[in-house]
Amino acid sequence: MNIILDFLPFALFFIMLGVGMSVSIKNIIDVFKDLKVLCIGLFLQMLILPTIGFLFAIVAPVDIIFKLGIILIASVPSAVTSNYITKLVDGNIALSVSLTAITTFFSFITIPFVLIFVAPILINEATVFQELNFVKISLFVLSMATLPVLIGIFIKTKFSIFAEKIKKFYSFFSLLLFFIIIFTAWFSEWNFILSLYKTIGLFVALLLILIFITAYTLTNLFNLSEVNKKTIIIESLIQNAAVAIVVGSVAFGNESGYLAVAALYALLQYKFLIFIWATNKLYKKFILS
Repeated sequence: MNIILDFLPFALFFIMLGVGMSVSIKNIIDVFKDLKVLCIGLFLQMLILPTIGFLFAIVAPVDIIFKLGIILIASVPSAVTSNYITKLVDGNIALSVSLTAITTFFSFITIPFVLIFVAPILINEATVFQELNFVKISLFVLSMATLPVLIGIFIKTKFSIFAEKIKKFYSFFSLLLFFIIIFTAWFSEWNFILSLYKTIGLFVALLLILIFITAYTLTNLFNLSEVNKKTIIIESLIQNAAVAIVVGSVAFGNESGYLAVAALYALLQYKFLIFIWATNKLYKKFILS
């Protein structure tokens, strides 16, 4: 299992490279033309979600390491799967990919900041944080997440024909790697996950519900189009558990309970989206028809 976990940073690099290759500089410039929509998406992902995660960690009656897992999963960028889901529901794909790329780009600052400066406010055990180094974690996230996104954007912009030719294969393979990371966490922490269903499963479900309500309310408050509304809600809900697992592994080791929290959130976030999708379909069929 340790061999698999040691391989995960390279898998994450490959996945983030694919995120970059799915968006060109022109796509990002086009998204920046509607700053209101972009800022709402970034505000939710980079400020509201970590705040919600921090508040949930305060009230959750669980061990410290699980509190840390909650904070970490709420602080990572949106996942590559959000782009696929956005495409399936006819959302704004350019906006989705741009939000994923931008939040991933800044993660080398946001994630270390949360772990080293914010988390200790809640978690008072010095032994958990005494070996953490902002520069070390920042450089790791920079090399495993931010840098490959930039390389991918460069490839997409300068070698667009090549990027288009390998797009289908690369998308499939990067998605496969993403789920390998998640399944690895499920397998290695399965006992934790089962116990977490009884302890913080309800809190994670409530976290998802609160994120959904917040994103839904904010997008309606600013009167966004249906396409942009769906995109931002999906981006807010789908957190990159792979980043949480890999970064947490580097910072705290492979045997920490944060793996179970990330894996549990990854499992529930897709179940929650399926529930929302099914509810919406039934509502349109039986209530509006």
